[in-house]
Amino acid sequence: MSRFWGEPVELWLTPAGCALRAGADTVHLPTTGAEPAWPAALAAHLPARARVLARVDDRWVRYLVCRWPTAIRGRKEREAWLAHQFRQVHGLADADWVMCRDADPAAAAFVACALPRALVEALQAVVRQARGRLVSLTGAFVARYNALARQLDAGDGALALTDGGRLTLGVWRDGQWTALLSRALGEGDALAAWRELTPLCVTGEAAPAGVLFHAGTVLTAPEGWTTRAVAIAA
Repeated sequence: MSRFWGEPVELWLTPAGCALRAGADTVHLPTTGAEPAWPAALAAHLPARARVLARVDDRWVRYLVCRWPTAIRGRKEREAWLAHQFRQVHGLADADWVMCRDADPAAAAFVACALPRALVEALQAVVRQARGRLVSLTGAFVARYNALARQLDAGDGALALTDGGRLTLGVWRDGQWTALLSRALGEGDALAAWRELTPLCVTGEAAPAGVLFHAGTVLTAPEGWTTRAVAIAA
């Protein structure tokens, strides 16, 4: 891969290492020991002055679906409120996690994610060393959902991604996010999405009927739902 690159560089961080995609070129950098070995491998291959779009494997990410309370105003208040939500739901300490979200959705529900601070700081250091710029940082589910959006119905549905022994499931109703969760997935567990969606149908977070889009393992949907496979570009 060229040491100088004008187009954005897509970076995927996984427990197996990392992958860099720039244009038609992809470089896979496996981890040879403990997980923290990836920064050194990345530093040796990241093009200089690259604009980096980083995607982090969902096993390192904690997700929430949120909607701003009307009383919350200003960036600092929103950051404090969001950190409080992650503490309440996931028990995350502010000092150890970095919260990320889409740019200011006013009234709509939105997806927020929390990433380990040590991972984020290590990534920022590598990009800075290459005189590059980290222009986006998010969880793998969000990146893949955005890539698949044209294949998905906007009404009532869910997207289930199974990768590396993990299920990440995002649910929407009337075109609005209602839930996003990530769980360890047992080998051959076709009922994992059914177990997660069924109680959400009872609470109303999921519709009584919808489409379960899935990429990876073929999954069973609750009664009244249909399933549809979607393909993620290599």
